[in-house]
Amino acid sequence: MLKTILQLIITCGFIFYPLLMYWGLQHYSPRLIAILLGTGVTYNLLQIQSGPYRLRLLFPVLGTLTLCVLSALLNQSSVLLYLPFLISINLGLSFSYSLVYPPSMAEVFARMSTNDISEETIRYCRLLTLIWVIFFVGNAAIASLTACCAELKVWSLYNGFIAYCAIGLLFTGELCYRYWRFRRYVGLPTDSLFRKIFPPKE
Repeated sequence: MLKTILQLIITCGFIFYPLLMYWGLQHYSPRLIAILLGTGVTYNLLQIQSGPYRLRLLFPVLGTLTLCVLSALLNQSSVLLYLPFLISINLGLSFSYSLVYPPSMAEVFARMSTNDISEETIRYCRLLTLIWVIFFVGNAAIASLTACCAELKVWSLYNGFIAYCAIGLLFTGELCYRYWRFRRYVGLPTDSLFRKIFPPKE
């Protein structure tokens, strides 16, 4: 139970880290924040079982730990502000890699629900993956600008709120379009709602 609670706290911390960093840097030193962040990242990595998934996480984890070590040594918060940039770049690279070496990332997620995927769906998944690549690149560019050229409150507002809203809008918009276009219902929690809005094709 204690392990589950600790994991939940760390996960929530990573999701809301821009807002937590904004609050933390108002009260504590950048060195302490960097140490806490680095400890949480290391703990999460150790909890993942050995395998390809853990190896794929090695690059972003090492990048994050590098930022934490530099911030702790220099006692400078400016280094940590590039973490959203690092995350977006890593996601962009991961999605791009899946386009060069299929299946695409969107297809991988789609196959978690069903293996009955047509060629049309595979092409759609590749296009969707490309759209996410463009999004992550654009988000990385804006995140880097907020890190180098904006005040901390602007950085926190964009990376802790606006970026998440943009992700939510893109995900929701694509979900609606996908149901409208394919009218396929494979047992997802959202199927019952969209079945009423977009009845299956005869």
